[in-house]
Amino acid sequence: MSSEPLPAQPIQRRTLADRLAEDIADRILAGALKPGDSLPAGPELARQYGVSRAVVRDATSLLAARGLVNVRHGSGVYVTSSQHAAFGDALLLSLRRAGATAWDLEEFEQLLLPAAAALVCAHASEEEIANLRTLAEIHLAQCEASIGTESDSSNELPFAQILHSIYKSTHNEVVRQVGEQLASLRRYRDWVGLSAQDGLEMDRAFLDELLSILETRDPSQARVRVERLMNLPDEAIAAMKQTPIGDVPRIDLGSSGASE
Repeated sequence: MSSEPLPAQPIQRRTLADRLAEDIADRILAGALKPGDSLPAGPELARQYGVSRAVVRDATSLLAARGLVNVRHGSGVYVTSSQHAAFGDALLLSLRRAGATAWDLEEFEQLLLPAAAALVCAHASEEEIANLRTLAEIHLAQCEASIGTESDSSNELPFAQILHSIYKSTHNEVVRQVGEQLASLRRYRDWVGLSAQDGLEMDRAFLDELLSILETRDPSQARVRVERLMNLPDEAIAAMKQTPIGDVPRIDLGSSGASE
């Protein structure tokens, strides 16, 4: 019986710095080290782990490169807070380089949000549902207050916060983190010829229907109704397909209706 030689594969050698960085990373991911906590000073870390200060410096550099710690010269090394913002920036850059459009994002959101709505109906507390209604009312009040002022721009209004809360209320961590990143990339649509007041009423109708659906606490109906709610006219889809992701789509419906 003949045997063929095994293909040559490089053997990864783990240095002391790699192992030290991995141990500290595990402590951060397990929550033993929390955002804002400072690591022991270099000499103390070296003593605790029985390694040289050079190893500690290299391990710290590895952790910083992964975004887990922030080195403040003259102050110390601190565990970073959430990496959502950095991840969102990297995701947007990657999607822009790939030629993704506003429609790519919208199409994916049309898959995710109905499923998220079903999870909210199944798992959210009454307090979370009530909080969503409160956020919607705050958003609409801000929209109304901005009409006719220098800040009269829907692009600056925090609709994403409502979506963040919806995804959080699913009690599914993957949905929450993915959903929040999508919401951070979402932009308002510029409905050409639509007055600020008409835009406010469009937002009001959309949010009132969405919150009414969630308040039914019926997962199967929520999925179907949110899918229907998110339908867009052909003109909107065509405009979004021509808009790079991260930019504001300009949608001209003429005399036809519009939906948020």
